[in-house]
Amino acid sequence: MHCPIILCYLLALISTITASSPPSIKFATGFSNGSCEAHPHAGIELSDGAFFMVGDSVCYEDPSSPPRVKFAVKTDSTGELSWQVPLGNEGYNYGKNCLELQDGTLLVVGAASFGSNELRSVHRLDPLTGSTLSHTTFPTPENFEGGLDGLMGADLVYGEEMEVWVTGYVKGEGTQEGEEAMFLIGGGSMVAMKLKFPTISTSTKDPTVEFERIFDETDDDFTTPQGMRIIDTQTGSVIIVSTATPTVGSSLYQMSALSFSSSTPSKTLFRKIYPANDANSPASLTNGTMSHPYAMSTSGKDGGFVIAGHAYPASTRSHDEPLPVGRILRLDSTGSVVWDTRFREGPDDHNVECYGVSLTRDGGFIATCGFGCMPETCARPSTSENKVWQVLTHRVDEEGKQVWEELYTDTSKGNNAGENIISLREGGYAIFIDSTSWGDEGTGGNFGLMVLDSDTN
Repeated sequence: MHCPIILCYLLALISTITASSPPSIKFATGFSNGSCEAHPHAGIELSDGAFFMVGDSVCYEDPSSPPRVKFAVKTDSTGELSWQVPLGNEGYNYGKNCLELQDGTLLVVGAASFGSNELRSVHRLDPLTGSTLSHTTFPTPENFEGGLDGLMGADLVYGEEMEVWVTGYVKGEGTQEGEEAMFLIGGGSMVAMKLKFPTISTSTKDPTVEFERIFDETDDDFTTPQGMRIIDTQTGSVIIVSTATPTVGSSLYQMSALSFSSSTPSKTLFRKIYPANDANSPASLTNGTMSHPYAMSTSGKDGGFVIAGHAYPASTRSHDEPLPVGRILRLDSTGSVVWDTRFREGPDDHNVECYGVSLTRDGGFIATCGFGCMPETCARPSTSENKVWQVLTHRVDEEGKQVWEELYTDTSKGNNAGENIISLREGGYAIFIDSTSWGDEGTGGNFGLMVLDSDTN
């Protein structure tokens, strides 16, 4: 049955308006690790519609506690707390990513300290209680000892039960003076592993390493010190998004991607860089511009993918200090650029730092970012309001054109930054937020969970 022309036009117009308008907030809530600061790095929707999120926590006022612990939180589908648990007994511990296995058990992927060693680490948790079923660390190969190790990204192996791809780094160096390895690692080598987990009914819960590869290549005039995210494209390849630098130990980070065969992981399919100035040339790695990759999503069933993060394009700045703008980069299955979009909300003395991206139901993409002004770079008066960070969410269509952009917090609600975003199976989005607006007051930061209504029909 055909609708009348006028009715069809109105329905199409309503659909366009709906798709181009920022969705409303369905609910927002927060979770605190007692009086300790906590912030999430990743979150997922579980098979039953519940949420699971992981990150780190620091108890600044408690000298008896470890310097940093992993922190994991599970809620139901409405955001009501099911359980939360700190993980780590000593040193620096990081929860960087998470997964749900086919048997329902939950993985916390990151790094853990043992004495003076910081190792690649995977906690496996009981989904009902949060109790630890196993904690597996992976020793550094002998010729790569002497630095920091950790994992950053994880994805299920397509077509296999209880198998997982992970990526991270070995023999790294922290890039923050006086602080452990927090976000970016220098001087290390990217690593990938394939892990196979036994089912929960077996006596042992630790995974076995099916494959391990350290990418210490220095060909093409750049190195890859840190794998950030990894995805199985489900088309015969695996993609790792990583940082790239012109020399070992350099802080001139750029976006990079490497693909290998899922059936023959030792076979590299491509290895490319994507500098901030858009010139896909190793020479551009040394011109002072930078671009940091923090998130990745598949672009659908074509084997392509998108990278999100931020870029420091020095030529666009109105003052001396280069500040980041948001960046979303779409690539095809060969790693070639399809489109490359940059965006900034508000005055040019504000940072736009994007940490999450997701494929939308209509084939577009949505990124979440932190938006704020650092005291040392604010061109405006350094008032308390100017220093407040907000959650910026940026939506584009499949061609990279802006659909809508929204600040989901304001300067009256405390500091907030979007750390991860996912498209929900039944429509809408979940944003995982480093937040002082939700959760307990006075902690310095909490896990925030904001669920948005759908913006598509």
